[in-house]
Amino acid sequence: MSSARNLKIVKKALEDYLELKGQRKTSERFVILKEMYNCDEHMDVDTLHFRMRLKNYKISKATIYNNLDMLIDAGLIRKHQFGRGKAYYERSFFRGNHDHVILTDTEEIKEFYDARIETIKETIEQILDVTIESHSLYFYGTRNTCDSEQKIA
Repeated sequence: MSSARNLKIVKKALEDYLELKGQRKTSERFVILKEMYNCDEHMDVDTLHFRMRLKNYKISKATIYNNLDMLIDAGLIRKHQFGRGKAYYERSFFRGNHDHVILTDTEEIKEFYDARIETIKETIEQILDVTIESHSLYFYGTRNTCDSEQKIA
């Protein structure tokens, strides 16, 4: 599915959410949504604010924070605390479950999916008689020197 089509779908989802909650459909909300969905990486508020300023959007950090919270509530983005003292955000509407490896030496965030984690989740649900609605799994590590050298060669 094209990114233009995806953006149209998430804009409609935001419109529906705002109508349901009785909130205004401001241009700032849609611009923030667009920026989040045009980015393939995890972003903090400073990075998002900087990108928006480069595009001449006049929007404050406070407005960004408030609207990110609303987009989380709408199920359109996810918030992560990777242990570095700030929050990172990623789009979530077309994304299934996935987990993260945070490389502490390079500050890279890598995503992965492993079906065995879903099996573990199901086992936990059965053992504890609960329904797990979502999960977050973070691994912290460093890049192996051998891997880096192999990629350069």
